[in-house]
Amino acid sequence: MKMATKSQLLTTSEFASQAGIASAKVSKLIRNGKIKAEKKSGKWMISSSEVKVAQDLSKKAKTAPKKKTSKPAPEKAAVAKKPAPSEKTKPAKGTASAAKAYSQAEFVNMTYLTENGVKDWLKQGRLSGRQNETGEWMIDAANLDAPYMKRLVR
Repeated sequence: MKMATKSQLLTTSEFASQAGIASAKVSKLIRNGKIKAEKKSGKWMISSSEVKVAQDLSKKAKTAPKKKTSKPAPEKAAVAKKPAPSEKTKPAKGTASAAKAYSQAEFVNMTYLTENGVKDWLKQGRLSGRQNETGEWMIDAANLDAPYMKRLVR
């Protein structure tokens, strides 16, 4: 192995292999100003004298106690905790239009929603409705009075 001189410049990958750290870590150290580097011809060039600094920083990071950070819940839990629409966004049930219902095709023609959009919103609970004996969805007319639907009515 050749002894590095102070004036020898290394690319990030060369520097990483000499310092024994990942190339991504070298880039992060440069971005954070922990090691000095200069850009030449589109590549970061780092003095070989910075190897010791990078190794010391890497050792400190390994021995430093980890900060506790709140991690997002696993994907399964996020799906299970899908929030239900609040009472403010649900259509009023006591209104005169609550008794009336429209077929999915009629509701699509009255709003800017597509058939798939209506199906999705029914699944999500953003629209209320029921299926008739033939399996066709009947969407409650009260949905048209909901604040989030007012902008979607034609």
